[in-house]
Amino acid sequence: MTEDLAIFIDWENIYISTVSEYNSKPNVSAILEKAREYGRIVSATAYADWTEGDFRQAPPTLYSNGISPRYISARYFPGGRAQKRRTNSIDVMLAVECSDFLHNHPQVDTYVLVTGDGDFIPLVSLLRSQGKNVVVIGVSEATSYHLIESADHFISYSSLLEEDRAARTPDRDPKKKATDPYGELVRAVETLKNGGKTRVLGQVKQQMIVQLGSFDERNEGFKKFKDFVVEAERRGLVNTVDQDLELQVYLPDEKVPEQPESDLAADEPKETAESSSGGNGRPNDRGNGRSAKETPAESPEQTEEFDLLEDLTPYELKTITKSMANLRQPASFVEIFGSIRDLDERGELELTQEEISDIITAMLESDFLTRVRAKPYQQARSEMTFFALNKDKEEVKTALNGG
Repeated sequence: MTEDLAIFIDWENIYISTVSEYNSKPNVSAILEKAREYGRIVSATAYADWTEGDFRQAPPTLYSNGISPRYISARYFPGGRAQKRRTNSIDVMLAVECSDFLHNHPQVDTYVLVTGDGDFIPLVSLLRSQGKNVVVIGVSEATSYHLIESADHFISYSSLLEEDRAARTPDRDPKKKATDPYGELVRAVETLKNGGKTRVLGQVKQQMIVQLGSFDERNEGFKKFKDFVVEAERRGLVNTVDQDLELQVYLPDEKVPEQPESDLAADEPKETAESSSGGNGRPNDRGNGRSAKETPAESPEQTEEFDLLEDLTPYELKTITKSMANLRQPASFVEIFGSIRDLDERGELELTQEEISDIITAMLESDFLTRVRAKPYQQARSEMTFFALNKDKEEVKTALNGG
């Protein structure tokens, strides 16, 4: 039996991406045609301010293709030489209505999100936690690689154009030679290296999608992209390195840069007791972001210590703790930092990056979080430091229970 699916289109995102990368408007028919491969379309909605610019031309085409244009008024605030636009209202409305659709239509098994915006990662996580299959369609060059990683399937918009072109001229195109996926992996790593970009797994896969138009490791017999890269490593084609709390991919002849020691990643923080007059070993100064090692020991009064219960309101502590509890346990530092940053971006909290780091450090020192050493996946060569929420701690229980 064919599964039902719903489509949610961040029209402004996909429109700007296709115009920027391909100098053309989104091909609605190609998007719908690809979506139908995953099920029967029962709902399709596109979000934008349809009164602006070229967006005014889109609603008739969307209607004729069975897509409902959802009008979201743009809001402006003064700043700079011209008014600057608030862009988060469309993202919020799409996420809210998608969540509402999830609860009101449990029979729908597949959700197609047409966007490249990494802000939708929490929405993807919500849908998958409810057992839904999530497909993301986006322009590879303009799509967050973390969004690519979080979805069940990612479809490059360029592959839709290629399929559409091949369908129009089937007899004129010579048959393509089968590409070597391992060779493309090496080429992707080389491209990222030459561009001075990081080589985390998600970005490597994103580069392979840019090169090939589409790539799915399951077609090569692997459940995860990590497993595919590990097989390439076994063949001596690449090296994986535990670096910056994520696995990064290097070429065999590359020298891996040495990483500075981090107070957060250390098994036993040093110099905290000696450099803190309060005795709780704060490694960071909230005011200037310096570590304890950079603060003279003879001037402890210069370090403003951060206290979770005093410097955070009960609401802030509850919101942050619940956000961490929703993560897989144990979680990486990047996942924890990102979950708090998402609260700030959604307007639930107002925190700087330094303050987020201070909060995580304070949680480690006050036993809200405990360190766990483990391999990120079974075949990894080395272990990483993860952090688990201490749900046995009374303050954590109170925060999770809404106290």
